[in-house]
Amino acid sequence: DESKGADLVNQHLTHFFGHNELKLIAEGETPNMKFKIRRDGNDASNLSEGESSLISFCYFVAKIEDELKDNDSNKLLIYIDDPISSLDSNHIFFMFSLIESIIAKPKKYGQLFISTHNLDFLKYLKKLTIPKYKPQPNSNDKADINHFIVDRKSKGNTSLKLAPDYLKNYITEFNYLFRQIYK
Repeated sequence: DESKGADLVNQHLTHFFGHNELKLIAEGETPNMKFKIRRDGNDASNLSEGESSLISFCYFVAKIEDELKDNDSNKLLIYIDDPISSLDSNHIFFMFSLIESIIAKPKKYGQLFISTHNLDFLKYLKKLTIPKYKPQPNSNDKADINHFIVDRKSKGNTSLKLAPDYLKNYITEFNYLFRQIYK
């Protein structure tokens, strides 16, 4: 029910981000339902990129909550691409809180991938609740979680590799920056 989804988006906007003035309103009937965004009761126009990102991500979370309730949700693969893009620093922790409480803490997904360019957000992501690791038969894997980094050697030559220890084992970006200076 898309109208219930809009209500859930509004709950997330209010609870996690303190945006009481922005509301997503469902209009019409399925399958022709449309959404309007209102600010303080009036149609909102000229949303900032950050506001658009917040509403979009809250909508994504509302949609995925249905999938997480499914009995087969432990097979669910979730990929979240830089959810804090275009958000100010005040919203970084709140975005982490939303991901932690709705997706990570219930531990009902098969795999969760989150990409980011922001080292402050990475610091929070390291604190996500993760499911207990269940080793596969005939496997030597011992890690519950892996960190990867995109390695851009030149234009058109990009690879994904395991993140260096200094990036995954230290909390602050100062460790990362010191490593770069040291190198």
